[in-house]
Amino acid sequence: MWIDDEIIRRCHEPHVLSVWVPSSTMVVLGSSNKADVEVKERSCEEDGIPILKRYGGGGTVVLHPGCVVLSLGLWVSQYYGNDRFFRKINDAVIGTLADTWPGLAELRQDGLSDLAYGERKVAGTSLFRSRNYLLYQASLLVDARVDLMERYLEHPSREPEYRGGKSHRNFVAGLDQFVEALSPHELEKRLLQNLMPRIYQSLNDDLVAANPKQCQHLYKRAGVSLDCSPQESNHMVNARSY
Repeated sequence: MWIDDEIIRRCHEPHVLSVWVPSSTMVVLGSSNKADVEVKERSCEEDGIPILKRYGGGGTVVLHPGCVVLSLGLWVSQYYGNDRFFRKINDAVIGTLADTWPGLAELRQDGLSDLAYGERKVAGTSLFRSRNYLLYQASLLVDARVDLMERYLEHPSREPEYRGGKSHRNFVAGLDQFVEALSPHELEKRLLQNLMPRIYQSLNDDLVAANPKQCQHLYKRAGVSLDCSPQESNHMVNARSY
């Protein structure tokens, strides 16, 4: 996916944070997902909805103008410990949101790495790892747009225990259900302004300096070319070609 490539191209930096609101609708597969299993491909084809794939794991999501996409590239001291990194980064995201909207202090991590409010999922997250480099991504729902999920996504082939077989409509929720007058662009602004201090506080001694010697391995593993523009990235193509 193009945003993955843009983060990885800047891996010589100590950290890279990207937060954005999609201008259109797209379906994004996790690294091990298959479109013919997770996606209603005919509906996507009829509506001209692109099917993309990210480097990180996790489930298939619909990105649209009612959500906020967060991508964070970091250098960390350990090759492993993904559960701990999920917990620490998710705690930083929750703390950042709660600073502005105190009611969101009720958010918690559930399943493998979801963010949930009560029994409702409000964000999915993923990690891509290469040695000491970590790429974390989250899609936070402000306006859940369950209608898009119902049209473009099958029931997931794998689900966390807390979902309990619930439909998209009965499982996911937007943050605007819990915070009055919250908009995607306001959430984008707050994350850009305030997340990194929380990240540095949460990860503390886990963070290390960028290691340029590992960058070439990272580029190779991700299949990133330094010569192409974002629009030319292989990961903009439809996921059926994978």
